[in-house]
Amino acid sequence: MSDDTEREGVVIDVTPEHQDPAPDDTSETGERPTSTATGERLPLVIAILSLLLVSAALVFAYRYTRQLTDDLRSLSARLDEGLLQQKTLQEKLAQAEQAVNEQAQRLQAQQQKVDAQEKSIEEARQTFDQQGELLDKERQKMLEREAELRASVADVHKRVGASGTQWMVTEAEYLLRLANNRLTLARDMKTARAALLLADQRLRDTGDPGWNGVREKIAHDIGKLDNARLPDTAGLSARLAAMAGQVPKLKLASATLGGAARTETHRTATTPRSERSWDTLLDDLWAGFKETVRIRRNDKPVHAMLPPEQQFFLYENLRLHLESARLAVARGDDKLYHDSLNTVATWLNTHFDPNDPLTRTLREGVDELIGKDIHPPLPDISDSLQALRLRQKLNADLARPIAPEPAQ
Repeated sequence: MSDDTEREGVVIDVTPEHQDPAPDDTSETGERPTSTATGERLPLVIAILSLLLVSAALVFAYRYTRQLTDDLRSLSARLDEGLLQQKTLQEKLAQAEQAVNEQAQRLQAQQQKVDAQEKSIEEARQTFDQQGELLDKERQKMLEREAELRASVADVHKRVGASGTQWMVTEAEYLLRLANNRLTLARDMKTARAALLLADQRLRDTGDPGWNGVREKIAHDIGKLDNARLPDTAGLSARLAAMAGQVPKLKLASATLGGAARTETHRTATTPRSERSWDTLLDDLWAGFKETVRIRRNDKPVHAMLPPEQQFFLYENLRLHLESARLAVARGDDKLYHDSLNTVATWLNTHFDPNDPLTRTLREGVDELIGKDIHPPLPDISDSLQALRLRQKLNADLARPIAPEPAQ
């Protein structure tokens, strides 16, 4: 066996086994040289087989070791990943525990609030129970009082009998008089209509068909109120207030000293003092002359010009006239209303610029308001009251006993 086939840790014994001496008689078989050669090859074959087996074992051991190393490395990576996941889970568990603790604290605070609310509810329930007991007592007293009143009313009806409907007729008469007074004195159509409806209801409750004629008159008077149209005092007052608010924005006419001064101011500028010279002297003189003398053309009669200190009073007086018209609307004073608006229209035409859009708008609005009638005639609803009184007189005449004729 050569040295290159040896491996560490493997010993191959090639010592030939002890063989029994061959018999001397070789003449019988004649095959001794062949047996000797075979015996010499056998150890070599065994050694080669042993070497092959050892090599296969080494290869298998190497592959097994490598596989085991890869498995250990994979297991180590998995172990590291598991440790990392475990660490992450521990952190999440800590956060969850912290959140649970915070939630427990909030729940405890909520529980304290719920306990306090339950205590308050219990106190309120006790208070409600006490108030309920008091209300029960008061209700019992009211029921007893109602029973007494019902007994009193029944006794009154029993004593009065059929003449009890006279109360309803008297109440209807009072309501009709109330409707006439509210309409005539306060121009309150809403209250007058409600009173007429109540009077009709009272006559209906009597159950007497003899009042049907009066009820027809009441229905006719209600129709008169429904067809009547009073001016919109709130709308008129709002429009006049808006006009009064626009008065300070009006422009004065050119015939007014203040308006001319306001429109002509700073149209020409003189040369600054630092730039004046003999060359600009003529221009300065011409500018001064134009500021001193003004030539205006006016194809209308020239009115008295107002000095600037009186313009304020002009605006205020115009606004006060509009406020006066507004007050007249609230009071229903038709004469004061139209007088104030006519004065406003005259002043707009006289003292303010007719070409100003705001002046024209106010003038048109004032003309429209002048055509309004803030005190129209009211309908006459006294027919129903007169019909009721005539019917009452007729009933009184029918109820009067007939005097016996004198004996002949």
